[in-house]
Parts: sequence; C-alpha cells; structure tokens
Amino acid sequence: MRFNFDEPVDRRGSGSVKWDTIGERVLPMFVADMDFRSSPQIIEVLEAKIHHGIFGYGQDLEFPGIIKQWFQDAYQVPIKEEWIVLLPAIVPVLAAVSRLREGRVMIPSPNYHILLAAPGKAGKETIRSPLKNTNEYYEMDFDDMRRRIEPDVRLFYLCNPHNPVGRVYTYEELKELSCFAEEQNLIIVSDEAHCGLVFDGRRHIPFFSIDEYAAEHSITIMGPGKTYNLAGLPFGFAIIPNGTLRQEFNKTCYSLPNPGILNVAAAKAAYGSSEPWRLQLVDYLQGNRDYFEKALREQFPAIKMTHVEGTYLQWVDFRPLGIEDPYQWLLDKVKILPNKGEPFGLEGYVRFNLGTTRARLEEAIGRITSVIA
Repeated sequence: MRFNFDEPVDRRGSGSVKWDTIGERVLPMFVADMDFRSSPQIIEVLEAKIHHGIFGYGQDLEFPGIIKQWFQDAYQVPIKEEWIVLLPAIVPVLAAVSRLREGRVMIPSPNYHILLAAPGKAGKETIRSPLKNTNEYYEMDFDDMRRRIEPDVRLFYLCNPHNPVGRVYTYEELKELSCFAEEQNLIIVSDEAHCGLVFDGRRHIPFFSIDEYAAEHSITIMGPGKTYNLAGLPFGFAIIPNGTLRQEFNKTCYSLPNPGILNVAAAKAAYGSSEPWRLQLVDYLQGNRDYFEKALREQFPAIKMTHVEGTYLQWVDFRPLGIEDPYQWLLDKVKILPNKGEPFGLEGYVRFNLGTTRARLEEAIGRITSVIA
C-alpha cells in the first residue's frame, strides 16, 4: 500500500499550536510535529476505542511484548519485558529524572531546548559542554567535557538522534561516551524520541545496547510521538536494564500519571502494525531534506547548515548573507516562522521543521528567494 504524504491537510481551526497561533500569511515551520495524518492502523484503533465509549483506567498486557519484538526487529537488540517502564510523556520525565542524583547535570549544547531546561525546572543546575562544530558537522567534545565536569556531576543528558543538529551518533561515538561515563561514574539519560527517523541507511543504536556499563548505568527514553506524529497523544517508555536503577526511577517519577488509554492504544498500533507507513515516511522526509538542502545551498552557497542524518529538523545560519537577526528577518520579511536558535543554546541559528508536504517546502524556498533576490 502506498501512502500519500503529498496530500495537503488543512490544520487551521483544529486547535493546532503550529497553525492556529500565527497569522494566516505566515508559513509555520517551527514546533516539531508533522503535517501528515498518522498511519491508518493508528487511526483505526483510535476509532474503535472511541466507538467503545469508555475511557477508564487502562492496562494493555500485550504492549511490553510488542516493544520487545520491535527492539528485536528494528535493532536486533534483545530486551526483557521487565526493563520497560511506561510513561505518560517524555518531557516531564526529563525534569523528574534529574532528581535521581544530587549535584549538577552535564548536557552538550546546542541541544533540544526542553532537555536543556528540564533540570532547571526541577531546581537543578547544569554544566553545558559545547558540541564541536566542524563545518556544521557536530560532535561531542570529550576533551571539553573532561575540562568542564565537576565532582558533583552524576547525570549526563544525551539526545540521539540529535535535536536540533540532526546527528545520528555512531557506535564509536556512543562507545566513547560510555567510556567517559564509566570514567566519571555517570548515569546517562538518553532521549531517543526521534529514533525512528534516520536517513541514508544509517542505523540508530539504543544507548543501553553499547556495552555492559551502558546497560547498567543508563535510562533510555523513547516514544512514538515524533515518528508517528502522535505529539497530541503523549506517551513514552523507558528502558532500564538495571533493576535497582529502575526502582529508583519509578520512585522518582511516582507522581506522574499513568498513560491514557487512547495514548497506549495508539502507541501499540504504531509499534505493532505501522512499519510500512514509517518506512515510506522516512523515504519522504529524506526527500524533503534533500530538496530543502539542495535548494538553499545552490541559491545561497554562503549559508551554514547541517546535513541532517535523522529527525525532520534543519539547523541553518543565514548570517553569512549579512542578515543580522535571521529569525526576525524570516518572520517579518519572509513570513516564515522557524524556531529561534537561542533556546537551543546557540544564538543566530534557526531551526526549520521539514515535516510537511513538498509543496509547502517549495513555497518556503520561493518566499526566501523572492526576498533575497
């Protein structure tokens, strides 16, 4: 079955943060959800639940087995069902888990703005280590991390695939991170929300699968929201092989509610029966990346931009064109609303959301070109 990601869906008037909080002349390319309907399997399951009409407390005993099989199929990584902890969402967990240990949290920067802010929301301080940037190719800088780390740091936050720079970290990079964590006695909290969206034949590697230290000293957090466009039905799960750490995690997150019955049903359909839809989505998003990157590079070769390896997010710096404030210029002159780079930890950059139809990307390129020409 072929899925039509070129089909325009009018989201105005639907209560969309992306489309209903801006003027009609502005093209939204900011908040990270996509302009595509979720898979038919997810929609069918939700329709059945709604038709049933009862939305009490839910329990789905099949779900852990589906996740176990998904890890085997997607990553050839065996897990045990007891390692899985269901979560009502990912964002509140990022704040709660910072309380697992006393002391500050180390985070590479730039990074997902919610992840950067999460420890602070829980009253914890952070130490930021700038990613090493070589011609817009970003890497963790282990020398810098060693210089900056302090004895009180016991937690390290990883984002992989990386939002906003689009890196999919290699085995060698993750292995070096595990060695660094062992050297410094750290627990790695790995946000892998975009793990289903990687390009060019790359392979996402769950952090806990790297080696024995990673398995025993990590909390890997995933969810269907980004890959299957379910941000409005928040849900996630953590993989924690270490039983003691898992108990500590459950105690720390005790005040969070149980996942909603519709949210779990959607996630079950996502991981259990939506793989053909996901594969075609990845192909479409890779085409979007190729189109957007090629168009910008050909017409404005001086700009700086990442080559996105995963996610549907493009990180761009227009300042080499003489544009002092690219975010404000795009909003005021071009009538495009991206994300501002500052909350992600790097001023001057903007983040574009490419999770939309090709026609809308063509419109965006046309708007930029018409203003600069």
